[in-house]
Amino acid sequence: MLFKTHPDVTPGPDTNDLGEPQSAHALLTDKRGLSTSIAESLGSIGLGVLLLVGLTVGIGAAWNYGQDSTAKSTLDSVKSAQVLQKAKTGSYGTVENLTDGADPALTSVSDDLKITASETDYCAVVKSRSMTGPTYWMTAKTGKVLDAAPSAAEAGVTCPTI
Repeated sequence: MLFKTHPDVTPGPDTNDLGEPQSAHALLTDKRGLSTSIAESLGSIGLGVLLLVGLTVGIGAAWNYGQDSTAKSTLDSVKSAQVLQKAKTGSYGTVENLTDGADPALTSVSDDLKITASETDYCAVVKSRSMTGPTYWMTAKTGKVLDAAPSAAEAGVTCPTI
């Protein structure tokens, strides 16, 4: 089939003289086809590596933040469970006290949670499962998540260790 070039058709790198698309082979081997230099190739590879590194760092940061937030949330759950335990029994409880019975004050616990308790005070500690693995504390006296271990005088009881 022979076609004449239409006057409005300008042959380009992806069309032949008749304005039809070139084959992939012709496009890659023709002097007017695709061409790349080593600098362009290395730039593309470098950009791809940079994007992958950025994505990996972002995922790692999100993972760490999530694990640290989970550890802090565990201590908030302990605080609520201790309030319930104190109302039910008149004293604060350890992990075993909070999870025992038909109606436990704390329904699920992590192996990374330790609690010491007395009638008037408690100290809970949990270790985050993030890459950096920080440890967080909470006492009955403060009711806030702490980044550093309180002394026995500050907590009212000796805080457990992990």
